Amino acid sequence: MVSLDPILFVFIGYNLEVSGAYMGLLSAIWSIAYVLISKALNRVADEGYNKFLLLFAFGSLGIAYLCFRSLNHITALLSYTMHAVSVASMNLAISVTMLENIDSDLWQTSSILQRCLSSLARGVVLIVMSFEGVLSIHNLFWISLTLAVISLILTPSISLTLARKIYRLSRSLDELGMYIKASSSILFLDKPNLVQHIFTYSWDKWNTIPPYKILISTTMTTALGDYVFTVLPIILRNYIVLSNMWMAYGIAAVLSAITIAILKDLSTNRRGFAIPLIAIRTCVLILGLSVIKDLVSLTTYIVLSSLLYMLIDITLYNMFIEVSAGFSTANYFISREMGSILGSLIGGIMIAFGDTPFLAVATVIGSLAALILI
Repeated sequence: MVSLDPILFVFIGYNLEVSGAYMGLLSAIWSIAYVLISKALNRVADEGYNKFLLLFAFGSLGIAYLCFRSLNHITALLSYTMHAVSVASMNLAISVTMLENIDSDLWQTSSILQRCLSSLARGVVLIVMSFEGVLSIHNLFWISLTLAVISLILTPSISLTLARKIYRLSRSLDELGMYIKASSSILFLDKPNLVQHIFTYSWDKWNTIPPYKILISTTMTTALGDYVFTVLPIILRNYIVLSNMWMAYGIAAVLSAITIAILKDLSTNRRGFAIPLIAIRTCVLILGLSVIKDLVSLTTYIVLSSLLYMLIDITLYNMFIEVSAGFSTANYFISREMGSILGSLIGGIMIAFGDTPFLAVATVIGSLAALILI
């Protein structure tokens, strides 16, 4: 289902006579709908009603397809909005199902695997769509609806929401143990090296970043990507055909999934990993725009930016679920979409002012995403 997102957006940008402002509005409305639905269904997710969330996702996707069948400027907005509702509900269902049915020690690995599979599926679909006549967007809607029904049938219900509660209790006990260990170090004043080891180990282990900083960084990181990619179809549609756009996005998604799978054993829940990645991605997004001339350069640009974003997203998400004990995961998704709203609207406006102001604002957004984590 998620694979419909870039396809719908790019399809609308190429097939309707739209401006950068319209594309910014389209992306912003998608994110607003995503935020509102995520917030509204957060309690439902925390209570473990994953089947209801899946059913809601299926119904919303069906409405999105009905709107898409007669595509114009209004129905495009309606279809894309209902797709956002569907994705929000599906993401919450997947998240709560994983967190309640998988041991907390495997949460990070599971989140990486889930993103890899999602990216791989999206990439394969996009590559297939780049060959004309093989797979239409109408076929893709029907495939997504079918998969939604299968998910509804096969996904196990959650009877008791114990896993995250136990993990939160365990974290609280461990944190209490940290203070006891640090306080007890005074008993070893005659052994300063031992005191330093006990105190430093205990403090460093729990000197975690506040959740709000993670969420702000997530917002800014997403904003930068949407700031650029919202107007990319408008910039490129005059000299890169739609099939090449599908191919570029598809190759990027597949390579990102493969790379993340290879790097899955990296410690992806620390700010020391996130900050340099955010800085590198900012440079790639800003400097790379000037070298996009053909399919190869476009694919390289999307591959690098997509791979870096996936690594950053996994890192920030793992940091968040660690400090929040897996509760209120909707807040993470909401912060991500708030960034999408911000980036889409500003990008759609700033592109009209020329290259220099556009790139200057992009630099500010990327810098804020990294600095908030320091």
